[in-house]
Amino acid sequence: MTVAFNPTPCAIPPTTSLHDAARLTDLVRIFDEDVQLCLYQRSPVATITRYFSDASAQGVLGLGFRLVTTPGQALAIPGLAALPGRDELLQDMAYLADIYGELLGCPQVGMRLEVLDRAMCPRFHVDRTGVRMLCTYHGRGTEWLSEEAADRSKLGSLAQGIPDETSGLICNPMAIRQAPPFSLLLLKGTQWQGNHGRGAIHRSPTLDPLEPCRVLLALDAIW
Repeated sequence: MTVAFNPTPCAIPPTTSLHDAARLTDLVRIFDEDVQLCLYQRSPVATITRYFSDASAQGVLGLGFRLVTTPGQALAIPGLAALPGRDELLQDMAYLADIYGELLGCPQVGMRLEVLDRAMCPRFHVDRTGVRMLCTYHGRGTEWLSEEAADRSKLGSLAQGIPDETSGLICNPMAIRQAPPFSLLLLKGTQWQGNHGRGAIHRSPTLDPLEPCRVLLALDAIW
């Protein structure tokens, strides 16, 4: 069934919401007051892509993991399937922890790898965090709604149980964007200093019928 959208004017704060980073160093723009998301697109790493495809096909992806790491520290995760591409995956995750740790200036990084067979957070929402980094290794990437196309008065419980598609939250469905695989997505949450009542509006995507699972890496600062 096709849902008919009737875009209406939205009450929004003055913010540009998104910054597309042309260079890795441009991720510092996430600290700009008017930026809620920062996207840096990376090319997929063939060996890592093949690792997750093989692990999924063989049923050895597991349930993911959660750990605390120190930037600059090599990762050792015995639970990861010993398939070709595993070393490249460990190196890439350690690399992202280094980037994130240097960006936030935090002594430790909370790292979790989620292996999902359904949308973890299917409704648009805002995180109660500072600045979080997401990278989808396998499956569809995180979706977000641009600021000018959202009505924050319909977020979460304020929608009174009405689906996002009909609550009035989405003023323009064409404004919904999605992070490509391997891209780095920084999302500013409500706990960031001076960001109360704001934060990146995002959600988990529906799974691709051709990809029965999604693998997402999330990084959070630990002080």
